[in-house]
Amino acid sequence: MTDLAIFPDRPALPAAGDLTGDVTGDSSFDRYARIVQEVLRVPVALVSLIEPTRQVFVGAVGLPEPWASTRQAPLTHSFCHQVVTQCAPLIVTDATTDRRGQGNLALTDLGLVAYAGYPLRDSHGEVIGSLCAIDAVAREWAPADLLLLEDLAHTCSTEIALRESQAALTSAIAEATNVSLRARTLLALSEGLNQSATLADVAATLQDVVVDHLGALHAGVWLSDELTGDLGYVHHPSREWKQAEVFGTLGYDRTNPIGAVAVTGEAAYYPDRAGQDARFPAYATDPLPGDGQARAILPLTVAGRTFGALAVLWEQPRTFSEDDVLTVGALASYTSQAAHRALMLTERTHAATILQSALLTDDLPQPDGLEIAARYLTSRRDDKVGGDWYDAVVMPSGATNLMIGDVVGHDIAAAAVMGNLRSMLRGIAWAVDDTPSANVARLDRAARDLQVPALATLVYARIEQTSADRGSGIRRLRWTTAGHPSPILVQPDGACRVLDEGYDPEPLLGLLPDVERHDHEAEIPVGATLVLYTDGLYERRGEDIDASRDRLLAALGRHHALPLPALVDAVVHELVGRDPRDDVAILAVRFHPQP
Repeated sequence: MTDLAIFPDRPALPAAGDLTGDVTGDSSFDRYARIVQEVLRVPVALVSLIEPTRQVFVGAVGLPEPWASTRQAPLTHSFCHQVVTQCAPLIVTDATTDRRGQGNLALTDLGLVAYAGYPLRDSHGEVIGSLCAIDAVAREWAPADLLLLEDLAHTCSTEIALRESQAALTSAIAEATNVSLRARTLLALSEGLNQSATLADVAATLQDVVVDHLGALHAGVWLSDELTGDLGYVHHPSREWKQAEVFGTLGYDRTNPIGAVAVTGEAAYYPDRAGQDARFPAYATDPLPGDGQARAILPLTVAGRTFGALAVLWEQPRTFSEDDVLTVGALASYTSQAAHRALMLTERTHAATILQSALLTDDLPQPDGLEIAARYLTSRRDDKVGGDWYDAVVMPSGATNLMIGDVVGHDIAAAAVMGNLRSMLRGIAWAVDDTPSANVARLDRAARDLQVPALATLVYARIEQTSADRGSGIRRLRWTTAGHPSPILVQPDGACRVLDEGYDPEPLLGLLPDVERHDHEAEIPVGATLVLYTDGLYERRGEDIDASRDRLLAALGRHHALPLPALVDAVVHELVGRDPRDDVAILAVRFHPQP
């Protein structure tokens, strides 16, 4: 790990490399660059960090040589430097005519003409670089593209801050004292906090460690709430603390013991309860079970910003030794880093969930006589994104097209490929009212020609009705598969049938773009339900595939009489619960009588 010269007193990104030599790229930041390139359709995208004499590209795609190999360029070639100095986005339509591009060698050496860059911030909120899109021709940047670039820059900044927090936590652990009690305590705390993903996890770990290793009664965390301006107690169910529940919300001010420490940033040590009561008589309540006597209250601070306080209580009065102060101070430092990381993870998860939602169709069409419902779950607990997807498009002709697919991978890169495929197929379906096999073949060739790195399975189905069938209510289903599990037809009486008889599976998207694909047909009666799904719904590692599919068929038959949304929920709950081991998507259509 090295320090960025621009911030010599703080740990920097592990990928920054030797500041006097070549820079090593980072696969995670390269993914951000690829997403920008693919979604905004630009030749070059960068995650660029600015140093005093150069810019380094920890994430890059599309750079010409020698910049692609060295991963760095002087500031004479940098528009990102303007983003950092101005602490604001920089949008340039045509750098050859824009005064901000005068003298910038990126125009000649990098072929830059249009530029859109948004600030990247570290854990201190300081702008250290830019996530940018670069085009070789003049370009009016679409508002939607700029909004997506801003959102991705925010998510990328969160990852930068997380890395800094993790580096700081690792550094704190390495500097732990060799004093036996403190070492054992801090080791137990660090091991527990490394497994803590939520604020409740952090609070529970802290409580367990101080009780087991310091002989304390309780430990608790109060964090600032940006909406209310108050301090809120982080509840956890491992041990009950009545006093903390009573004072679960406190003012972020000097009127109470926790708020005073948070405001001043200075720790407070009370040998007994009387000392605290004398200073804050308004909180001198009648004793509650577990109130204790001695107490230490310390600020929770990261990068000079206090965002809460920690309190530790002992049952008996106590004179705090220097070793006690050092130990509890280290507890507060570790807890600060872990709580800050948990807050960052929560924010990152929220941002990723928004991104995933934007890539899926929430408002499904409801054509006459058809009811459509879908559900999506991801196996990724941190990002909440994945490669499974579904879609439904009603054509001007009245036909309804259904798509469900599974991109290889379970991360933000898979989500980006998924978004590309979904958008491309949706556009093809609307523009070319053709058979499923023909449109899937078009998608396969388009992905190859547009260099979308797609390897995915897919079912594309089309629901039609001829004039002759209208009287009986029967609809006709035509579909094609690309290495994907076949649709299931649930009859009105609950009998279930996999629609895979008489044909062999066809290759995945991205394997053989020129392969001939085929359509299959079936009649669908009124009252039936068609189910499209991804393999995460039913497959289990080490289990025979036929047994897995039989379990799915049994669940569909068991719940077939439920309303369609309830049917989908019941099947998902029975087969995977709330914690799937793989991404799961399900798209179901119920065939009602036509009005």
